[in-house]
Amino acid sequence: MSARIIMIGCRKGGVTKTTTTVNLSYELSCLGKRVLTLDFDGQGDTTKFFGREDAEFYIGDALLDRKFDITKSIYPAVVDGVESEFLHVIAGRKGDVMTKLDMDMMLLPRREERLKIHLDKVKDNYDFIIIDTNPGTSVLGLNAIMAATEYVFPTEFKEHSLDGVETLLEHIQDVKFVEEDEITFKVLPARIQKSAKRALTYGTEYLKERWPKQTTKTVIWERSLFVEAEFEHNPASVTNKAHVAARYYKDLAKEIINND
Repeated sequence: MSARIIMIGCRKGGVTKTTTTVNLSYELSCLGKRVLTLDFDGQGDTTKFFGREDAEFYIGDALLDRKFDITKSIYPAVVDGVESEFLHVIAGRKGDVMTKLDMDMMLLPRREERLKIHLDKVKDNYDFIIIDTNPGTSVLGLNAIMAATEYVFPTEFKEHSLDGVETLLEHIQDVKFVEEDEITFKVLPARIQKSAKRALTYGTEYLKERWPKQTTKTVIWERSLFVEAEFEHNPASVTNKAHVAARYYKDLAKEIINND
């Protein structure tokens, strides 16, 4: 069976796309799933989390060259100093490298399908392929949309964040030439503060009315553990497996698996 290819996205920045990518990928691998994670975000944080900033090859090598063997750019993720058996990563690059890559792809033939074509060669080796993306519109973003078979949209309970989901969902419909009900997606409440009562009410009611069947049962509550984990460049459950928040992404991973 081919991999389920999941794009993590939202048009609003700072809504835990990378946190979700890293933690979901890791927890899926802990459940024995074979996972490949791609870093399309220009900050390269997923690459840093998984210890592959020094990778010789990165995603651009594959996207710019149709003859490139994409398996050369796949490395075991390094988690807490140990190479993972079930979790692999294709590195991004920080700084201006991803911006330049995006510009270089502008005039290439089949520029929006290149990732899909390359992933077709390795997708049978994995159960899940997870793609971290940046908030803006780009050729890289188009590649992620075209390659993905489903989507996870992390969102805060704020108007701009929920608008970011709406905008991206509309964009996916335009790119794939489909209607919303033909898209497989989940909206993930993330960075939710229990103390912010007004936002909690607003977001809960919005999702209940707008996406009652597509909203995850799992809620990623705002917790200090995620800040600590980011400092350590580790998944949350590695930083402190006894912390209540260490269960959030474990629960999400099980929910994603059960939604097959």
